[in-house]
Amino acid sequence: MLAAAFSFCIFRVSKFKIKVVPLPQVEITEMKKERETANKYRQQALEGDLMAMNNMGVCYAQGIGVVEDHVMAFQWYMKAAELGDIYACYNVAECYYQGDGVEQDFERALHWYLIAAEKGDVQSQVNAANAFYLGQGTEEDHVKAHQWWLKAAQRGHLQSQKNVGANYRNGDGVEKDDSWAAFWYEMAGQQGDPQAQFSTGWFYMTGTGVKQDKRKGLKWIHRATAQGFEHAKQWCRDNGYSIY
Repeated sequence: MLAAAFSFCIFRVSKFKIKVVPLPQVEITEMKKERETANKYRQQALEGDLMAMNNMGVCYAQGIGVVEDHVMAFQWYMKAAELGDIYACYNVAECYYQGDGVEQDFERALHWYLIAAEKGDVQSQVNAANAFYLGQGTEEDHVKAHQWWLKAAQRGHLQSQKNVGANYRNGDGVEKDDSWAAFWYEMAGQQGDPQAQFSTGWFYMTGTGVKQDKRKGLKWIHRATAQGFEHAKQWCRDNGYSIY
């Protein structure tokens, strides 16, 4: 019987987070509107509005109403981050990670990811986990990586659910536990991920970590084949089942 593949995948989203006050449904494309937007944020930022400070950073990063200037963007992010804005903490971390507007520094990137992660930012939790797993800006620590992926998984982050499942299956950063592995792969499978659907099917087909239920297992595997997941199709061929 062809085994399921249980592996983790580093997943990053490298984009700055912007939190803005909703504007009328008119695209900000004209220079005048862009300048007005930037000026509004600048005034609010000077009055101590953290959201506006972060948004000024985005304006400079994207050239909205101002001359694009990534150093200035970083400085505005940092102002807001030092005062505790969660979006700005993430953006500062991204700047350090990418070397965008500031010298690249993985250690400082992780520092700010952790601050945002502790505040509940899911992507920062994922990026902190990635850093610990790979040893970027810190000593490699698969236990901490698992802990942060678990936090993100509990918030519904799909790839983190798969990573946590793989960790439990492989005993990587956590004690091996097939029941938890099956649980987290099924959670990811319910979100439509074909690899997780196939893995969930395998757990049920083999009775690994769950009560064996071949009918249920085959349904999960067919959900994966319906999405074109080749590994699931090959499993069906090798084991005498129809692909769909």
